[in-house]
Amino acid sequence: MREDRVRIDFASLRASRRDRVFAAMERLDVDVCLFGREANGRYLAGQRRLWTSNTRAWIPTCIAVRATRRVHVMALGASTEDAPEDLGADDVFGRSFDPGTTSAIYAAVPGLPDARRIGVDGLSVGMRAMLDRICPDAEVVGFEATMRGLRRKKLPAEIACLRVAVAITESALQRTADALRPGRTGAELQARFLERIAELGAPTFGVQGTFRVPRPTTSPPWGFSADGFAAGEPVVLAGAALWSGYEGPVGRTWWCGDVRPRSTARARFDRWQRVTRTVVDACRPGVSGADLDDVWAATGEPPPAMPFVYGVGLGHEGPIAGSGGGPAIDASQVLESGMVVGVRVWIHDDGGGHFGEELVYVSSDGPELLTTMSHGPIARAHALAVPSPMEEPDDR
Repeated sequence: MREDRVRIDFASLRASRRDRVFAAMERLDVDVCLFGREANGRYLAGQRRLWTSNTRAWIPTCIAVRATRRVHVMALGASTEDAPEDLGADDVFGRSFDPGTTSAIYAAVPGLPDARRIGVDGLSVGMRAMLDRICPDAEVVGFEATMRGLRRKKLPAEIACLRVAVAITESALQRTADALRPGRTGAELQARFLERIAELGAPTFGVQGTFRVPRPTTSPPWGFSADGFAAGEPVVLAGAALWSGYEGPVGRTWWCGDVRPRSTARARFDRWQRVTRTVVDACRPGVSGADLDDVWAATGEPPPAMPFVYGVGLGHEGPIAGSGGGPAIDASQVLESGMVVGVRVWIHDDGGGHFGEELVYVSSDGPELLTTMSHGPIARAHALAVPSPMEEPDDR
């Protein structure tokens, strides 16, 4: 159940990520960084997830001090045992809901009161007032864009983490595919998905999962169906497990029961496959999100209703193509060697739709698929290009 296995040297990975952050602080002349976002705390110190069921105000749970090259983290559990072993006892501070106690905790962090420039990945009115009391002469600057740039370009060990996360997701989705029978509901499939990722030692999910019949709409299906599935219906199976904080999203469209997918469904799969292969092949270093928008447009498919290429790592790392923010925004997002992106394509017409998502490693040698899961009945239907007496006449 632990992340620290012989598969990956997490102490070395944390040290490498930390060196990147301190080098960026040196380059930007930032003395102290205050991080409240989970991905940044994980990246810098291996900080585990803080379980919350609702929104919360921004508060620093991880502090990096350039002068001492020390990292200080908030104890997220009842003790310090959830903190990485390479942090000392003095590097872990407690939690408090009392503003006076919280202010005293931060003021005691060596180097924070003397800071001239403080980088933050968020800020609240209360925390700004507290910083003005602790270090009144400090300049507060944004650091989230810098962290996002560091996180997007993966180290080799991070790619290994993503491969494990994808493998767990695919195993869990295969569990749901095996259980897809007439009468099953989306909620039952979601339960099997979550059960399987827990069995594999990754009880924290990145995306809870989509298990529902695709409808002929411009927006892709999300959530799960409450009603039971019927024989011959297509069902979207999609989700993401987390392993050591890294997210492995995968999406497929499967078929309920033993009825072979119909010709119209196979035509949608053909379109999906053509678009996905074209976009994946274009995911190379130096290509911008605007270039990928042009690649999609050249396929002749309608404009996507969602970002179809986005960064993946310690969670969702921002849209790259199809952001909806306009050409200038997408043009500013440029792929680099070492990035990992999710490519999710939704194809639809008046009769239904087909959804699938692949995870792609952008390397100097070209794109590499990290996903390996088959497409199940629809792929087998292509291999058996002969009429079937089981094929229904309607246009699902």
